[in-house]
Amino acid sequence: MTEPVLEVENLSVQYRAEQANIRAVNDATFTIGENEYFGLVGESGCGKSTVAETIIGALDDNGEVVSGEIRYKGEPIQDFTEEDFNRKLRWKEISFIPQSSMSSLDPLQRVEDQAREIARVHGYDTEEAIERFEELFEIMGIPRERISDYPHQFSGGMEQRTIIALSLFLEPSIIIADEPTTALDVIMQDKIFRHLELVQEELDTSMVLITHDISLVFESCDRMAIMHGGQVAETGPSQQLYDSPRHPYSILLQQSFPDPRFPDRELEEIQGYPPENYGPIEACTFVDRCPWADEQCRAGQPPLEPAGAEDNTLVSCVRTDAVQESLEREQSIEEGVNEATEVRRTDASVSNVTTEPVLELKGLEKHFYQSGGLVDTILRKDGTPIPAVDGVDLTLGTN
Repeated sequence: MTEPVLEVENLSVQYRAEQANIRAVNDATFTIGENEYFGLVGESGCGKSTVAETIIGALDDNGEVVSGEIRYKGEPIQDFTEEDFNRKLRWKEISFIPQSSMSSLDPLQRVEDQAREIARVHGYDTEEAIERFEELFEIMGIPRERISDYPHQFSGGMEQRTIIALSLFLEPSIIIADEPTTALDVIMQDKIFRHLELVQEELDTSMVLITHDISLVFESCDRMAIMHGGQVAETGPSQQLYDSPRHPYSILLQQSFPDPRFPDRELEEIQGYPPENYGPIEACTFVDRCPWADEQCRAGQPPLEPAGAEDNTLVSCVRTDAVQESLEREQSIEEGVNEATEVRRTDASVSNVTTEPVLELKGLEKHFYQSGGLVDTILRKDGTPIPAVDGVDLTLGTN
């Protein structure tokens, strides 16, 4: 990994509530290098967004950092005041693409006026900043003259790309994108990520992608951290976590998504619900949902430690060896079952050569008729035929 731009070390964050304090993040540790695409992944409520809001000093009034440290280019920032964040970090050093960013634009201001205000507050020449903003609009696939439009004149995808352009035009070192494609269709999601990758290559910017979609992180990010119940379950190179996850939650989370390597594998379901952490966490937060847990998992919070001597990942689990042995046994059994199934399929295909087909279609045609108008309807004329199926042959054998 390159020199770290951002370091999060043993970070714990809680929210004050009437019943008791809620520990949203507990001893979270990870680092982000220069020009690195880093993924922070986990299910809803695991603490991902709280980590992001803590980094930029945007916690709600009832939120507070209990312990730990956040360092930006070596400087601790967790105790920055609001003025410090505005003057030193936000927009020009660390920018943030929030969830539901399509509602983040001021509907009463033209987009260029909002960009001018950001540049003015941070002491940039506004005309130079606007020129840069126009360039970013083009990189985002929006004509540069559209910066003079109001937000309501944009589509949802264009508003999202506008927010991304705003987050980039002061050329920050880090962009934190919290579910940047929420509520967008898959085609627009793909376009947004292609634009983000282009910008990252052009500006040498580090990016933190926060999402619940682990497959997206595997595809896009250099390194990643997987969170559960406020804890970092596992962190390391994305390819390594894809090939050999070690934490039980990482394993089950990956197996809950379709994998082209195992097209016949049934998707796993992670039983139970995320924990509600009231007060300090004194055990593994996954213990009540983990199929491999035993009493030692309740004895204390597992430390984030190297997974192995030749492994670049860190994992917070005291039973990684036992879990791996169990998985190897299951895999061996599964391979035997798959071989037997393939033999049965082969035998069935051979035997079916001489059996009678169960279903046969020969020359199947199906046409719909488009009426020519009211006269054709009254005279009951069929109208113009539109073929839906035309000359289909199909034979289906037993088994």
